[in-house]
Amino acid sequence: MLLSVHVLCALIGFNDTYCCVYLLNPGDPEFAVIAKKFIQVVMDNFGTDHVYNVDTFNEMNPASKDPTYLGETSSSVLKGLQSADPDAVWLMQGWLFLSGFWGPDEMKAYLNVIPNNKMIILDLDSENRPIWQKSQSYYGKPFVWCLLHNFGGTRGLYGDLSRIATGPLAANAASGSTMDGIGITMEAIEHNPIVYELMLEMGWRSLSFDLGEWVQQYAVRRYGGKSEALSRAWHILQTTLYTVSSVSKSQVEVRPAITMNKPYSSNTTALVEAWRLFVQGSSEVKPVGPFQYDLVDVTRQALLNLFTDFHSLFMVAYQRYQLHHVNSSLEFKSIVSPMMEIIEDLDKLLGSDINFLLGTWTETARSWGDTVEEKNQLELNARNQVTLWGPRGNIEDYASKNGWSGLVGDYYMSRWQLFVSRLQDSIDKGKSMDFNAYESDLLALEQKWSYAVAPHSVVASGDSVSRAKDLLSKWGTAPTPPLQPGYDVFRQTDAPGHDLLWGTQLWTRDVQQLQLLCSCDALCKGFNSNGYLKNVTDPSIRVHSPSVDLYVKVQ
Repeated sequence: MLLSVHVLCALIGFNDTYCCVYLLNPGDPEFAVIAKKFIQVVMDNFGTDHVYNVDTFNEMNPASKDPTYLGETSSSVLKGLQSADPDAVWLMQGWLFLSGFWGPDEMKAYLNVIPNNKMIILDLDSENRPIWQKSQSYYGKPFVWCLLHNFGGTRGLYGDLSRIATGPLAANAASGSTMDGIGITMEAIEHNPIVYELMLEMGWRSLSFDLGEWVQQYAVRRYGGKSEALSRAWHILQTTLYTVSSVSKSQVEVRPAITMNKPYSSNTTALVEAWRLFVQGSSEVKPVGPFQYDLVDVTRQALLNLFTDFHSLFMVAYQRYQLHHVNSSLEFKSIVSPMMEIIEDLDKLLGSDINFLLGTWTETARSWGDTVEEKNQLELNARNQVTLWGPRGNIEDYASKNGWSGLVGDYYMSRWQLFVSRLQDSIDKGKSMDFNAYESDLLALEQKWSYAVAPHSVVASGDSVSRAKDLLSKWGTAPTPPLQPGYDVFRQTDAPGHDLLWGTQLWTRDVQQLQLLCSCDALCKGFNSNGYLKNVTDPSIRVHSPSVDLYVKVQ
């Protein structure tokens, strides 16, 4: 039997061994036959609620813009469903319509052949890219207002609470709206519980409400009591970090390099303040699971943010060496050492809470296997998905997890140790680093870890509150003389133009953390309150600056 098949596209980064997407031509007589048999098997095994999810063109374009072809495609899908279940309703994602392929004419050709009561569309990313707004509510089709929130489970403290609290209400009240409900369509859910609690509550709300009051009550419910410190902490988080709908990955969890994209953070300094308040609040509420989870999560993010600032020092230090051979090996180590300590400390912190363990992921995967061979294969799949995602890093770090002990202290630490050792060796030998050899060795390291069979703990170890307190003392408090240099402060003063990091502004504006960062670089003579480290702070170059304070290292 010959079938008419369209080859639509290759999967990102994969060769022909692992791709491609083949779509049986909807006009082929066998389309309806195969569809009926498939749906019948589904019903036989799972029963039916008469709603079937079918997505034909997600992240790939149809073979033609011809309206007849587009209409036949969608019509054939519904006919195939109804051939097995006359009461079938087609549920589809609206994600495909983000592609530039789909203009109003193409969308109408695809949608209008389907009766409105036979289709439901998930407006997959309503908080950021609402398709319903530009398509007259999908030209009459019922749609679900969905929160996507993350890709690959990207971990951070984020989510636009205000948009979540108002978006569904506005969509439902819009003229001609066909909104039929709310949904969550995230690629992972094990983070930012406040985001999902608020979103799922919106299904029961029809009127606007005070978001600040809701957040405060959320904290009381979550911790089983009221705390002044935690109330202030959540006000800070609500008005800073939880005003953005997405963040990028931390530098800890992506392939190490000298120059790296700076991950986005809404307000690093505010997070440090909230971190201190969470530690303070640990004495005001019982150490219940939700509080420990949030304390670990806030501490996790604070450490990752600080790592980014250390990397800025690291990057410029190596570039100075390349240009002028200024940095000695000892000076380079003084910057690298705290970076490695942050990764180690982060892994131990995460290991103190059962919700932050790699072992839960890998051991759950193994539990699905019946034989040792099956268990090992399932562990390989689990490891590969959160690391290389493919044999050669085809979608590398897409599903990385900076919040899993074991992955942080084992996989990410190993990558950074390899990278730093190669740079250190090049400095010691006075030559440039061989980046081709590094890339090859790094892939080998990643593949070895991905294919390894080794247990990781599924049991938490240590006390989360004690570890968070210790880490705040270590990474959120300024060094104290005489162990470290002290600083003199000059109010409303700056030393313009003498930036140690060549114009790079650090994330943190927290004075205590800025002291910590400056003290790790021998060439740093001070910093200003705007987050610029200074290599010259002599009185002769100081100027009056009403909105800036200058901190000068005491020699």
